[in-house]
Amino acid sequence: MALGTILWASPAQAAPPPMPGVSVDHGAGGCTAGFAAQGNDGSYYLMTSGHCDSHDGKEWTYGDAAPLGRISASEHEGEKRDAAIIRLDPSIGPPVGDVGGRYRVRDTLSRSQIQEGMPFCKIGAVTGETCGVVNGVQGDVVEASVYSLDGDSGSPGFVMNSDGTVSAVGLLMSSPEGDDYTTYFMLIHPLLNRWGLHILP
Repeated sequence: MALGTILWASPAQAAPPPMPGVSVDHGAGGCTAGFAAQGNDGSYYLMTSGHCDSHDGKEWTYGDAAPLGRISASEHEGEKRDAAIIRLDPSIGPPVGDVGGRYRVRDTLSRSQIQEGMPFCKIGAVTGETCGVVNGVQGDVVEASVYSLDGDSGSPGFVMNSDGTVSAVGLLMSSPEGDDYTTYFMLIHPLLNRWGLHILP
């Protein structure tokens, strides 16, 4: 008697909660999720770069094409401003606040708290965690000697604290042409009041 093979369908696995540092996509290219936040309206958000916004209202996805949400606010003004927030679909629930799922966010640094030579890191969807130092701050933009590539746009930039937590600083904007080891970050401190947000710990 021939024995047939029985295939058991495995139940669909729910996508893990999104977190800062994961890849996010809207069909026209991928970026990186920045810091997780909650709005005054109670909604949850993930930050990213403003130049990632194609202004078409498309839904963003993360991981294995899991639905994420849509951009609800963005700004992109050359090398001065470059930020956006993705309002998460309520069905997702709260995102993970820890950067890369491992670094708890203690606070957010203002422009006056950021000093040249300060150790600085980012976690990107393409290049992962890379570190360097702050080269300088001009306006709302921090320049750091941090390695990045295309697809890392929106990465959370932060300063490590002695207690193992991090202080949130900015969102990865861009690098100078031909120099992947210098990267610009837009400060998030001014965005929080403007968009009615607080960073999740």
